[in-house]
Amino acid sequence: MACSAALPLRSVADPLVTLRAWRAQDARVLAAAWNDPTITAGAQPPDERSTAAAERWIEGCAVREQRLLAIDRVIAVDDACVGEVGLSSIDQRRKAALIGWWTSVEHRGNGYASAAVRAMTALAFDVFGLVTLVAEIGIENPGSVRVAEHGGFDLLRRGGEGLPHAYVCHHRGGTA
Repeated sequence: MACSAALPLRSVADPLVTLRAWRAQDARVLAAAWNDPTITAGAQPPDERSTAAAERWIEGCAVREQRLLAIDRVIAVDDACVGEVGLSSIDQRRKAALIGWWTSVEHRGNGYASAAVRAMTALAFDVFGLVTLVAEIGIENPGSVRVAEHGGFDLLRRGGEGLPHAYVCHHRGGTA
């Protein structure tokens, strides 16, 4: 079972990047990400980080999306999973959510995350009707700071003393 989802979105900035639903065959890449300290430093992976646990997480994507708990998409290059971008803590009343992303180490620095964040921002604003996205970024993660800035996010709060940087993007009408 894969996430039900809106049609895959191709990024305008990089035609090689597509946002697509998670598939069972992506579980190995997801489990590896859950075990990558550079990814887990800014995230809360599950206690069990095996491929079997990743398969179960993927099976739950559709339910989480239907309940608007989270909207998770694979960052795909030539249909292969190179990372993830997602929305969480979706507040329907405020029309706001957190946005987060990661790319596997061998795919960093290629602009894939920036393209995916721009595409997910457009999806959040134009399809899901959100008006505000917030990215919380660890202070030791300058790559994600650049991704947020390239994605049109503005610094809301500089991190420090245990707090992450906070970047915000507000819908300005039209496409993000």
